[in-house]
Amino acid sequence: MKSELRVPELERSGRYLGLPFDWGASKRQVFGWILNRINIKLEGWKEQLISKAGKETLLKLVVQAIPQYAMSVFKIPVSICKAIEKKIANLWWKNSDSRAGLHWKHWEIMKMRKDRGGMGFKDLITVNKALLGKQAWQMIKNPNALWSKLLKGLYFNRTDLLHAETSSNPSWGWKSLLIRREAIAESSRWSIGSGESVQIKTD
Repeated sequence: MKSELRVPELERSGRYLGLPFDWGASKRQVFGWILNRINIKLEGWKEQLISKAGKETLLKLVVQAIPQYAMSVFKIPVSICKAIEKKIANLWWKNSDSRAGLHWKHWEIMKMRKDRGGMGFKDLITVNKALLGKQAWQMIKNPNALWSKLLKGLYFNRTDLLHAETSSNPSWGWKSLLIRREAIAESSRWSIGSGESVQIKTD
């Protein structure tokens, strides 16, 4: 194909919309760019010049928003989510450039809603699961969408998403989608409709 189209072949294809094309054995290394971007943001802020309200706004609307697009497509390693939360907590309690600051409350409390005594910071692991569940639900609701047809042709051509298996060589995106499929299956009901797709022995 390269010779017929007369185009060069790249050893590494880089990223598209911020997401990597190439995958290695270490998912933490693949998603390391998220931590790098957050570090750049945090290093550029002068936290001693920002009020608590301003710091809260920056952390919630900027830092916690950086990984959301990747989280809607892939399951992010728990270690990455924990590292992001740790950086947010450190900045929140930091008093100056020289002092780290004392953490007066556990981060699990900080993630609770404000009316329950917390600060309303997002639980990134839960957000990741919710965004993947939303993608799986969109695939069920819109089976004629191009991306739905593509994944169906690749991984579950003879069945539907709720009955699809992992397959022998799945992509990380497909495996991530299947992770939240089970939660959707528990909370959904099947409308029989015309009954043409009903399998009497198994359904």
